[in-house]
Amino acid sequence: MNSEKSESLLLEKIQKGDEYAFEIAFLKYYTPLCKYIWKYVRSEDLAEEIVQEVFATVWETRANLDSSGHLRGLLYEIARNQALDYIKHQKIVDKYIAEAKQIKTEEQYLTINYEDSRGHQELVNDVEEAIAGLPPKAQEVYLLNREDGLTYKEIAKYLGISIKTVESQMRRVLQILRDHLSKYLSIFVLIALGLYF
Repeated sequence: MNSEKSESLLLEKIQKGDEYAFEIAFLKYYTPLCKYIWKYVRSEDLAEEIVQEVFATVWETRANLDSSGHLRGLLYEIARNQALDYIKHQKIVDKYIAEAKQIKTEEQYLTINYEDSRGHQELVNDVEEAIAGLPPKAQEVYLLNREDGLTYKEIAKYLGISIKTVESQMRRVLQILRDHLSKYLSIFVLIALGLYF
């Protein structure tokens, strides 16, 4: 039996719920898929985790698989898509971390320069006023993040909205706060923090 026909037969058996056929596919492709995914993620542990998810996906969706297709191609396509999804997610996480560091730097600057000065109460009042003036949904997102310490992902889940919506709301809030509190930051700090346009 040629390779292509055996692949189709294996895929057909997996589609019908044949655990032995699935095990054969797992043993045959697990290591090559790990090596393939490593090229994307540069981590053995992560590559193995993604490949395990690939096989879990194949088994869970076996009834919907196209048995006329090619098993190897299917596995590599799913693996590649999951690796790319991970990379996209990681870029979003990295962006959030960078944004959080930037906010922390701003807060530290404001705290250091105004905590012991007469302007401190005025600053506190202005911050509270700026937050109170935010649109209700934006205010809720901001307070869940700043006061309750929820991550963007947790906020999205809690409010039943997408992470992109949370990100958009936070970006809007931060811009409003920067504009409202800009009188407290010197031009040099604004430039250093990338807030001066």
